[in-house]
Amino acid sequence: MYEWFQSLTGAWGRPLLDWYLANSWVNLPLIGYGIFLLLAWRNYDLIEQRLVDSWLAQAKDKKGKAKLPSQPETDWDAAVAGLSYPFLAQRGYLWLHKNTAENAAKIINLHRVRTRAEWRLERM
Repeated sequence: MYEWFQSLTGAWGRPLLDWYLANSWVNLPLIGYGIFLLLAWRNYDLIEQRLVDSWLAQAKDKKGKAKLPSQPETDWDAAVAGLSYPFLAQRGYLWLHKNTAENAAKIINLHRVRTRAEWRLERM
């Protein structure tokens, strides 16, 4: 593996790999940040799911078929309430945000929430 990496990187690869092997502690912050990020993504999914459930509760039944309102009410405070992890991150992004209603309103994709709510309505 060492020779393969060196053949790919050329002259600067050997010093880089030597430094990495001597300082393998650098993995700890990377893995730690990865864990923080996974938990923040989980919060994003939980908030999104709470919004879907809230919108489904607002769906009105018309002739046996429920339909979402054109402008469903979005209670951001209720969506973020009770989450124990203090950070939030959009799926696929690496930047952490503080878990507040304002930040959730900025980064949650309401089009995706509506699509998920409509998909669940079709299966009810």
